[in-house]
Amino acid sequence: MMSSLLMSDTPATPGAPLVSVVLPCLNEEDAIGICIDKIHAAFASAGIDGEVLVCDNGSTDRTVEIAQARGARVVHQPQRGYGRAYQKGFASAAGTYFIMGDADDTYDFSLIPQFLQKLTDEHYEFVTGSRYLHGKTESIPFMHRFIGNPLLTAILNVLFDTKYSDVYSGYRAFSRTSYDMIRPVSPGMEFNLELAINAALAKLRVAEIPITLRPRLGDSKLRTFRDGWRSLRMMMLYSPNWLFLMPGLAMLGFGIMAHIASLTGIVRFGGRPAAGGTGIFGTIFSVLGFQILSLGLHAKTYSWSRRFDKQNASLVRFYDRFTLETGLLAGGALTLLGGGALLMQVWAWLLSDFLPLAHPAWVSLSATTLIIGVGIMFSSLFISAMSVAQPDRDA
Repeated sequence: MMSSLLMSDTPATPGAPLVSVVLPCLNEEDAIGICIDKIHAAFASAGIDGEVLVCDNGSTDRTVEIAQARGARVVHQPQRGYGRAYQKGFASAAGTYFIMGDADDTYDFSLIPQFLQKLTDEHYEFVTGSRYLHGKTESIPFMHRFIGNPLLTAILNVLFDTKYSDVYSGYRAFSRTSYDMIRPVSPGMEFNLELAINAALAKLRVAEIPITLRPRLGDSKLRTFRDGWRSLRMMMLYSPNWLFLMPGLAMLGFGIMAHIASLTGIVRFGGRPAAGGTGIFGTIFSVLGFQILSLGLHAKTYSWSRRFDKQNASLVRFYDRFTLETGLLAGGALTLLGGGALLMQVWAWLLSDFLPLAHPAWVSLSATTLIIGVGIMFSSLFISAMSVAQPDRDA
């Protein structure tokens, strides 16, 4: 039944295979032949019309020779990087469905029909293997088993409201159409994480299949702390509300309250009203908050133009009203207001023969207004440049 269903699906182009299994590799001569044989055996047992595509990432051993001898199609990506190898591999694949896996004999390729069945029979759009569904995780290195993978998976689930149990599984399946929607751009190991994030952002139907990880053949290319940091960094950049907007609003709000306290004297310390020192903290927090919010707006704009945030109502309203000219006018007005007020304070200071100013809090507020005004002008120039690549809102 599985065989007849798969053979009835229409390939991407006439004569093309139904499925492409893409294996990135770098010096995997010990395992590449074994993996290809297992994939071909899975094709034969289920009657699947498929191809094995090996993307070589600069191997210096017999990997390419073995792959070609075992009937795989080999393409080359001289630029090193796990993500770059997959990008080249998927771009070269001919199938309607893509399956990704490692070329180190860690994954059970006899499960390929199950992955395809999730896509064809059950109409899931993104299928990922999970080493944690059945609890057999002994072959996962200790740090990755109990700390790295569970921690990164938990963070991703919180940031993106997902329910993955193994976000760093490298055994996944999806259609060509789904890949075109979620196409990652990361060059390294975080490519795999970006796939999972983009699938969530695109609201694809996601399913997990329990898998068991075998001990790998050959040397591991994973660098635990470097790749872990790059993954965490990418998750935060893809979630600007957590990284930028909330901290920025908190800092800006605290800065404004500090300015109000120093100007009005409603807050008192030891019977004395908050004065110049409080105003300085107001400037520090206001400016930091504004800068972080600006970065958040840039990140949201990138998310909108690069990925799946086309229905973000707040950004749509913002860009319906925002132009370079309005940004320059608003920033210029604040710059003139703050700069003029600051010059008045400096002039009064000069006339007093450099005696302490009677109202130092106004100096802090003027400096804050001046800095934020200049920041708005330059931020407007940057956002205007990014807006050139904004998607068609009606698409």
